[in-house]
Amino acid sequence: MRKRIMGNKKPKLGIAIAPSQKFLEAALPLFAEEKIEIIEWSFDTLKDAADEPAWLSLLLKEYGEKNRLLGHGVFYALLDANWSSRQENWLKKVRQETLSHKYCQISEHFGLMSSANAHSGFPLPIPLSNPVLQIGIDRLKRLQATAQVDVGIENLALTANVADILEQGEFLFKLVHPVNGFVILDLHNIYCQSENFNIDMMTIIKSYPLSLVKELHISGGSWDTDPTLSRKIRRDTHDGRIPEVILEVLPEVLKICPFLAFIIFEKIEDSFLTEKDGIDFRADFQKIREIIDATSFSVTPKEKKQVAIILGPPVIDVELLQAQVALRESIALDTYQTNSEWDKDMWKVATKLYEKWNN
Repeated sequence: MRKRIMGNKKPKLGIAIAPSQKFLEAALPLFAEEKIEIIEWSFDTLKDAADEPAWLSLLLKEYGEKNRLLGHGVFYALLDANWSSRQENWLKKVRQETLSHKYCQISEHFGLMSSANAHSGFPLPIPLSNPVLQIGIDRLKRLQATAQVDVGIENLALTANVADILEQGEFLFKLVHPVNGFVILDLHNIYCQSENFNIDMMTIIKSYPLSLVKELHISGGSWDTDPTLSRKIRRDTHDGRIPEVILEVLPEVLKICPFLAFIIFEKIEDSFLTEKDGIDFRADFQKIREIIDATSFSVTPKEKKQVAIILGPPVIDVELLQAQVALRESIALDTYQTNSEWDKDMWKVATKLYEKWNN
């Protein structure tokens, strides 16, 4: 694995790339003014390479050559207790990507995918346990051995209950520590948990291993006001303005994450419907820029140590797999009675997500 030395400097600010013309039009002024210091590309979201626009290929090449390209996965199925061609093919995709483009790092999402099929589903919360840890560590080792760069995990917005929120930081630490990996701290995901369960944002943030946070994600979202819910639920939909609360806590977050290297602003391509949407996007980006510039950083250089990866057969846990299959089936059939540890409104949100993303 290549070494990376973190120095005394401000974190690089950039955006998550979406392969659409409307997104490009909104982001183009930022590129023209050379404000985009880093980009992140979710390389596994395009089903067909033919769908990749020519401008995207050029952009990935340019930022990769400058060592300013981050890879972000969606469909690895990191905590799936089974091992199948889905994961094998995903790792082949990673290998192909790292040969085609020079990524600084590769990351994935925390959680259990709601579907066993490639290119569908969404991540579900899963309780901390030793069997799940063994699965996750094995999958991260395989990712690192394939990519030969730093690997990390992003925290999840959807939670079953308060316990899920308060143990996720410990869970991520135990997953990434064996591979000397990193954590992506998504502040809007934490904002969702804070609003949905009435917990102070900084209380949640400080429950994470902040010395392992290498990257922040910042975005907006939306409120789910479905009348079948007992309360409005904050959703991580990446289609709104950045909440002021996130901008208010950002200066403190910057100061307590000592080895922060990257900040990525996210907005989905479908949210750029009018010219004003592009203006708002650039205005939110500038707000983040101003907060970074107003913050003093004192970072001790940190050298990433080489980790020897020894791979045996993929870890498979039949008992855990049965429980995961049962959870997926319960959400598909909306049988809350057998999953009463879930908050009822969070369960309802999970069933709605299942209807949307499982295909």
